[in-house]
Amino acid sequence: MCKFAKYRFLDTSRFERVIVLSDVHGDADGFKAVLDKSCFSEKDALIIVGDILEKGGSGLPLLHHVMELAKTGRVFMVLGNNDALFIDWRDGITSDEAMLNYTRIVTNCTLFEMGRELSLPWNTLEELKTLKKAIFYHYADEIAFLDSLPHIIETDFAVFVHAGLDDRPLSEQKPETCLSKPHFGTDKHRFDKTVIVGHWPASNYCESIINVAPYYNEVSNIISIDGGNSLKSWGQINYLVFRSGAVAESGYYDSLPKIRVLEAQKESDNPTLLIHPKTLVEIINRGKTETLCFIPAINSEKTIVNEKIYEYRGNCYCWDYTDYKPELAAGDIVSLCQTDEYGTLIKKHGIVGYYTGRWEFT
Repeated sequence: MCKFAKYRFLDTSRFERVIVLSDVHGDADGFKAVLDKSCFSEKDALIIVGDILEKGGSGLPLLHHVMELAKTGRVFMVLGNNDALFIDWRDGITSDEAMLNYTRIVTNCTLFEMGRELSLPWNTLEELKTLKKAIFYHYADEIAFLDSLPHIIETDFAVFVHAGLDDRPLSEQKPETCLSKPHFGTDKHRFDKTVIVGHWPASNYCESIINVAPYYNEVSNIISIDGGNSLKSWGQINYLVFRSGAVAESGYYDSLPKIRVLEAQKESDNPTLLIHPKTLVEIINRGKTETLCFIPAINSEKTIVNEKIYEYRGNCYCWDYTDYKPELAAGDIVSLCQTDEYGTLIKKHGIVGYYTGRWEFT
């Protein structure tokens, strides 16, 4: 990996608008839907704040689409940590053994898409090494495109980077910081120019109620726009539209089914929210279907269904959990995230919570 992050200054004065999105994660249809919804045109610039690959099932078509759009001189992208997967593999930062382990724990992966196109398996280390040679030969243009991406794009009104920055000049930033700095949105250092980032879902910054909309830290002047697409059950692709250097519009797209609420619901009081990275649990009493746990993040005990508890590196964690019930009126149209033993998890204007009444598909 290079010593300093790759930097590019982008003059946006020739564009009427600058549309910004991030963390599409292999959702080619969602990407197209955002371009349509934001009315992206030849008068606009589009800046992608990294991670078009992995987690979703159509990363390769999405990569090809972005590559074609980049040829117009109106679409720009910074490298994300998931986009760097093949670069790190090529450069030995990720070993063949580590890549094999990765393929065994993920559901969707761009490598899977390439392997299927090439009709080559990846189940053993030897098979993976054979596939690796084929990938770097047949997809040389795709990997060269990813390798050409800067870590940082600066404009006259903002700085765009996938994960985060340190308190140092842009010319002296470390690539690993730009690609994978966690919870950057809580940074205490104030940046002169607004910094737009993805990587860390905006919902991870929530304290009591899940809000998937972009998160703005006024203290540090950071906007986190990752909507958790292809990652969270409530995931969406957030986008911002800038005019004359100021946010003129914000929006989102999700592919979740829409339902109509048939019964009114009152808002619940004092909701509990356990969301990554505050999901460590200590087992008190494990039952057949539920487990009594102590939750250090809230200094309290909570009963959690067994299916939502997992072990990782010697510790126990729970999946993201909320018991919040938003206020809803009969007739409201909301996104259906999932149904489980707690009720129907829904999303309304970016706010996520459970609905326990009757509903119907729109």
